[in-house]
Amino acid sequence: MKQMVYDIPGVESVTLAVGAELSLLNLYPAKYKKSEAIPLVDHDSVIQRSDRNSFHIKLGKSFSLPLYHFLFNEQLYMGRSLSSFISVGADKVDPHYLIELEYFGFPTERKSLLKNVHMLFPGDEVMIKAEELIWLDETLPEQPGLHATLVKPQAKGGVVYNLLPKVAADLFSPFDHVFFVEISQQLQANKDSVLEISKDSLPKNFGLNKERADVFNGAHKSNVVEGVDLKEYTDQINDLIKSSWEASGSKESVGCYLAEQFYYPFILFQLNTLAAGTGKEIRIVESANQENSVAPVFSLDDAPIVNVYESFQRVFFYGNKWLSRVWFFIPPMISAKIIKRQQRYSGGEQHICIYALTLDYLLRFYPLKVGNVIGD
Repeated sequence: MKQMVYDIPGVESVTLAVGAELSLLNLYPAKYKKSEAIPLVDHDSVIQRSDRNSFHIKLGKSFSLPLYHFLFNEQLYMGRSLSSFISVGADKVDPHYLIELEYFGFPTERKSLLKNVHMLFPGDEVMIKAEELIWLDETLPEQPGLHATLVKPQAKGGVVYNLLPKVAADLFSPFDHVFFVEISQQLQANKDSVLEISKDSLPKNFGLNKERADVFNGAHKSNVVEGVDLKEYTDQINDLIKSSWEASGSKESVGCYLAEQFYYPFILFQLNTLAAGTGKEIRIVESANQENSVAPVFSLDDAPIVNVYESFQRVFFYGNKWLSRVWFFIPPMISAKIIKRQQRYSGGEQHICIYALTLDYLLRFYPLKVGNVIGD
């Protein structure tokens, strides 16, 4: 039984009797539900009212739809679109999420871009104390500026450049690799309901290492950002990962464990987010029938308007002030040094440039709070 809450647009209050349960699929619109012919559809993912003050959420291992939750004032908010949580006050960017994404390539503890809003992955099972369950619809209108053509594309690089804002809005997260743009293109072009992605095609640079850290250390204005000591925090997360590996008793290397337990689940969540909006499904396979081109599409010789290197420098002058002056400090001379480090580290993936551009789009087009400054 559903009861409308009229004081918050796009919000529904789901009332469940103690012991009753509700299929999660019932909360998604038709375009998010996969065809009955697809065997991986999971109809056993449910929310149960355990008692008067708690909800039990259980996701099947094959549940492939985006899902987030946010607890505030004993109310449990859930929704399929991260941006919808802004309407109920979850509008502050989580600096820990950004740091982990930068230095590791993935977040821990199911963090998201919005502080205290957490992702739920396939196979997750959580018990949350709350008096009411509120489902959030997609309440923010589409941002027209994020879908406009920035420049007439003359080559593949121009097409990818134009799609960076849209993919950032779809993921509602900065990202560091053109891989996600290419997958978005394939989802639009593929007429089949399932898109197979080779595991070998996933971005491979992840985990804390000196080369990656040097790139972002060079970009950050200070060793302490938003009150967080970068080295202390990244060491803490790295120790957490290693402790988890040791406690698991896994015979795999720590790198393989990190990939399977942290990195791949996060990447799959992002891919599922892109796929769900198109009513399709993505499956990661050992080898795919079609080749996925993941070669770099940008170079230093690109035309200025579509050159991600120059765009990285333009963010300093024209982008979000908090990003370019507080979080990062990237005037041209510093940017040039960072780009050289990036090229040595990633073999041309240019992830810090793409990362800064996509984060800048989100901070400028959505009412997000960063530190004590509202994104401007």
